[in-house]
Amino acid sequence: MAKLGTLGKIVFSVSDKKVQTFDDMSLESSVKYHTHDRHLKKPLLEFGGMESDKLSFTMYHSVFLGVNPEKQVKMIDKYMKNGEILSLIIGGKRYGSKWVITKHSKAYKKFGKKGEVLAVESKVTLEEYASR
Repeated sequence: MAKLGTLGKIVFSVSDKKVQTFDDMSLESSVKYHTHDRHLKKPLLEFGGMESDKLSFTMYHSVFLGVNPEKQVKMIDKYMKNGEILSLIIGGKRYGSKWVITKHSKAYKKFGKKGEVLAVESKVTLEEYASR
């Protein structure tokens, strides 16, 4: 089994029995500026510092790839709803410092003949969690 990385207890890996990876990872960094209006002049911008980084990616959970989609979706939702602080490690490299899940969109792609969930696409958004 090739372990690609982790997000909390979610393991990104590839083997002949299981594929649990992600696609379309995007990292967004930004700063904030405060605008001060001035009489008969253009507004004055004042640098206000860094915003929290945001990172997003898509995961595909499928029984056909050896993954229990309902279990994975519940784990992501639990992390998000409990405000758990997570580390993201990919290829042995830590991305950012700490993260929280701020958004989790789920697209239920396939169901079995008894209504069981067979495949789900998850879009996950993380936001950098700054220390106090």
